[in-house]
Amino acid sequence: MARKKKQVKAQNGDGSFRIKPSGLIEYRFCYRDEYDQRQRKSVSGETEQECLDKAEEFLAGRAKLNKELDANSSIVEILRYKYRMDYEKNFLSDAGYGRNLDNVKIIEKGPIGCMPIVIVEKKHIDMYLKEITRYSNSVIEKIFLQLKLAFSIAVEEGLVTYNPMLSHSIRRPKSVKADKKVRGLSAEEQKRFVDAMDNKNPPKGRNDYRLQLFIELYSGLRMGEINALTLKDIDFENNVIHVRGTISKDADNKFFLKESTKTEAGMRDVPISSSLKPYLEDAVRKYRRNKENLLFYDHVTKTVISTNQVNSYYKRICNIAGITSDGQHALRHTFATRCIESGVPAVVLKTWLGHTDIHVTLDTYTDVFKSMDNDAINKFDAHLDMM
Repeated sequence: MARKKKQVKAQNGDGSFRIKPSGLIEYRFCYRDEYDQRQRKSVSGETEQECLDKAEEFLAGRAKLNKELDANSSIVEILRYKYRMDYEKNFLSDAGYGRNLDNVKIIEKGPIGCMPIVIVEKKHIDMYLKEITRYSNSVIEKIFLQLKLAFSIAVEEGLVTYNPMLSHSIRRPKSVKADKKVRGLSAEEQKRFVDAMDNKNPPKGRNDYRLQLFIELYSGLRMGEINALTLKDIDFENNVIHVRGTISKDADNKFFLKESTKTEAGMRDVPISSSLKPYLEDAVRKYRRNKENLLFYDHVTKTVISTNQVNSYYKRICNIAGITSDGQHALRHTFATRCIESGVPAVVLKTWLGHTDIHVTLDTYTDVFKSMDNDAINKFDAHLDMM
């Protein structure tokens, strides 16, 4: 029996509950934005009370964001204000908004995060920058840029007279951790990996992610792109895969089907090789109907499949094969490595991988291109000998 909507009064608008296909409860309510325009918002949870708590938290945050920034505003409050405005104006996607807020939470844990920005001095910033060296260089860079942004906004708003982050004595620190570099599998490792996959049978009633891993190995698609494939994206007539979406994470850390790729260059057609085709045919043959029409879908939880789910499975396969696991993204690098070794031009590989710039391809696979130097000079000599 279908559950009826239950009307509940929100703080500044009527709200209603409904049961989503996933089984979660959704609560929709109204609020007023900074232009005093009536807007609607949805939150989801396991119970109605959880939904109401989320709505109350959102409305409390809105009330705070709608206030003018003042001398008591902290770095964290300024950044949240900035990202909320960008999000509501569609300058930030759900995933981008969530990623930015995750980094803001790191700043919030530090001593300067909640201090009124007007009393934050260079010595405070310098001490904090020494503390964050335990994070990776990529995270440190994001935090550093966010601090610069917060002070830049504070200057524009007249809260402070200058941006201390622009001082020559304030420099982005380096991580104590070595940069993690994901490498592709060697030819021998790839063979062991494929053998382990062929001999692996998942427990009954559990998800089997082997086809996704094979597709990544022989196409170079990102796992989020693979999990977002639909039947119509597999074009056997023209022998290409139409990459048009990805699985992303929203501001509430929920995974969803995003009908666009990570970057504009990610919207592409990838050729189907003879090695790839049997796995795609198998995936199409095993397709089961689902509400998203996805080729790969978690029918146990009735949700989209996240990269993390496949990653866990990949690690188990690597343990069986005796391979060091750096995450399933290594299979994308393996595909690229085999392409370079076989002589695929960098400009072609750039398109297949969905890179925004040829320099991304060249920089990512510098070591592989360098390893081909001797073979290249031999080909050059052979060409001259034929003249």
